[in-house]
Amino acid sequence: MRRHRVDHFAVAAVCRATPGVWQRVGEYNSTMSAEGAGDYICKAYTKQASQRSAYSPAGSFETRHTLTEFGALVEARYVGVGGDAAWADAVAALAEAVAS
Repeated sequence: MRRHRVDHFAVAAVCRATPGVWQRVGEYNSTMSAEGAGDYICKAYTKQASQRSAYSPAGSFETRHTLTEFGALVEARYVGVGGDAAWADAVAALAEAVAS
């Protein structure tokens, strides 16, 4: 399976615009690749000190991955600088309630 390149800055922007809501990052060939992408996001990892991460500061995003027919789907959500997942869940539930 050929994997499409992920525009991490676009994904991070959508996540920040909708805190607490899971957004698709991409599908990876293996769970190890998916876990690596998750670490990259959660730790706001960069290869060089001069680069900046789309997901900075570290800890402001959460990730999860689920198995698919071709590998593993990675999703991310913005939880803020404090990393309070319960607060992010509450905000997402409130947003859904208001929308419906």
